[in-house]
Amino acid sequence: MVILDEQLELKQPWAQEITKDDLPNEDLRIVADLISLEVAVKMMCELQGINISIPQKAAANAKIRYIKKHYDGTKKSRYELAKICGVSEGYIYKIARQRNGLK
Repeated sequence: MVILDEQLELKQPWAQEITKDDLPNEDLRIVADLISLEVAVKMMCELQGINISIPQKAAANAKIRYIKKHYDGTKKSRYELAKICGVSEGYIYKIARQRNGLK
């Protein structure tokens, strides 16, 4: 049984009966697995007809800020940040050069 917030439960009390098997597509099953069944059900009830797309580079600005904050100029730092952020060492070097006003 899904535990819903009070507002959704009042509006759509049947939604508490939804199980993972009732989710209509793989996208909502992924949400249920990664976050929770409750969030997937709420999305299903509240966002009907809405397409949600998450770009591959959705976290790019946050990664750049993280790199600027943690890059100390060393090869080791560049390697570790590349691994953590899923980018190349060259990309980190490019960000560092931009931060320092170099091209």
